[in-house]
Amino acid sequence: MNRNAQPETGQMSRLQKTSWRHIWSISWPIFLANITVPLVGAVDTAMMGRFPDPAYIGGVALGTLVFNFLYFGLGFLRMCTTGLVAQAHGRNDEVEIEDLLIRGLIIALTLGSLAILASPIIHLVTSQLLTASSSVEHQMQVYVEIRLFAAPAALGNMVLLGCLFGRQQMRLCMVQIMVVNICNLLLNILFVVGFEMKIDGIALASVAAQWAGFIFTLGLIGWQWRGMLRGVMARLLTRTPSWFDLPAFGQFFSLGLDLILRTMMLLACEAIFLNNAAVLGDMELAAAQLVIVMFGIIAFGLDGYAHAAEALVGDAIGRKDPVMLNLAIKRTNALAFASSLLMGLFILAGEMPIIGALTNQQSLIKLTAQQWHWVALMPCASFLAFQMDGIFVGATRGREMRNAMLVSTAVFVALVWIAAPYGLAGLLAAFTLWLGMRGLTLWLLLPRVIGLAI
Repeated sequence: MNRNAQPETGQMSRLQKTSWRHIWSISWPIFLANITVPLVGAVDTAMMGRFPDPAYIGGVALGTLVFNFLYFGLGFLRMCTTGLVAQAHGRNDEVEIEDLLIRGLIIALTLGSLAILASPIIHLVTSQLLTASSSVEHQMQVYVEIRLFAAPAALGNMVLLGCLFGRQQMRLCMVQIMVVNICNLLLNILFVVGFEMKIDGIALASVAAQWAGFIFTLGLIGWQWRGMLRGVMARLLTRTPSWFDLPAFGQFFSLGLDLILRTMMLLACEAIFLNNAAVLGDMELAAAQLVIVMFGIIAFGLDGYAHAAEALVGDAIGRKDPVMLNLAIKRTNALAFASSLLMGLFILAGEMPIIGALTNQQSLIKLTAQQWHWVALMPCASFLAFQMDGIFVGATRGREMRNAMLVSTAVFVALVWIAAPYGLAGLLAAFTLWLGMRGLTLWLLLPRVIGLAI
């Protein structure tokens, strides 16, 4: 059924959708939006740095860690929605897109509400797993208890982003991300500087920003998709609505479980990396943390092409168009590879200014500079992993993503053990090879994706 397809992408031909211009047009908004993401954390830290007690900064750091784990673990909401909506978009099945939007929001709001109700359990688990002074732990709990009220909106925003990604409306995604992050920045300053609040102000700013972004994006989608969603409330409340499909909910959770397991293994590998760096010494741990920070920046820099791959691969599979699928894979990969080369050269050329911006400790600068070549290699080592993730998300092949990550994790554990005698250099080599392994294991399974479009 076609209820007034969106003209932005709905009428585009295969060649138009896989043109270099179109791929760039749906990639750059994500690059731009990602610039605002690290600014929120920086302002959080800066606001708490105004107070003499370092427990405020520690509380924000540990509290943010809790939510990073929670939201990263539930990131399947965005990924599942993107892949399923992209395929429905390729089929021009607007009824299914509407149903996916409603199902996703029901799941997101339910999980977010359960997170609020589970506040005592989260408190207990975090107090057992995270070691900190009593003052830092108290500030962390204040932060977590308040910010949990943002969970339904934050998870709902993931679903809304997934819907927009799936329909290749990346500029609307950019607007949503920037609205949330800019609101967060401004409210941080208002609550802490204007209202003289402390860590509770930082947490409250996150709550208000997420709900503002959720309500704003719901309205934006309602307006942009008004033709497709005309009469949605009547359909939503019918006795047997099409969105109430138990097998479809089961498919969503089955795909989500595979992605959760894959994410847990990814987090475990990063934890193994940092834990082994800590065994080497405090200075090595600090250098490893700088590497992780740089890796996060690299990921943000290459993310746009991966999201473009998600949308275009899903679209091609929905259309059953193998030519479009091959073009989408080859061209998004080519752009990502070229960008990774440029990024690697920039990192290599900007070695001392970049390290100096991250730390002013001379001994740490020296140690990090000695291993900087590994950081410069990371864009080229990791671009295929990001691209393959995007391709398999668009194809909704969570099982392959889970199995490939299992193999990569096993190889990484073996590499860490083999590299142990070589200190930090060996550990960084193992981490870089793991990034490459993530891409290679999925690339070997690529024929399974190609077959879906036949």
